[in-house]
Amino acid sequence: MSNTNNELTGEPALIASLVASGVQLAAAFILPWTDAQVAVVNAVVLAAAGVWVAFTTKSTDNGGSIKAAILGFVQSGLSLAVTFGWEATPEQTVGIMTFVGLLVAVFIRQTSKPKSAYDLAV
Repeated sequence: MSNTNNELTGEPALIASLVASGVQLAAAFILPWTDAQVAVVNAVVLAAAGVWVAFTTKSTDNGGSIKAAILGFVQSGLSLAVTFGWEATPEQTVGIMTFVGLLVAVFIRQTSKPKSAYDLAV
């Protein structure tokens, strides 16, 4: 699934849809999950696909989308934990999101530089 020209194809959406369908099928026949639990699991699957897409296409936006994708994934993971019974206070979730935001900012640096006259002309 590697593209040397950094063009996105349909694989992320297809894989996320396949996993989401599998989760729904398992919930219908095997797992005693509510509709809300299935929805949150599927949200986490889609958030993980978003992280994959952000890393795959990072050269086109210089890494800026990776930060948002990771934060969205962690936020959906927190929602998943709460949905399945974790009793977190708002202070705990804020602390986690703040730490993850700072961690991402430290390790994923988005650099910027002025565009040259050549870049502006192209």
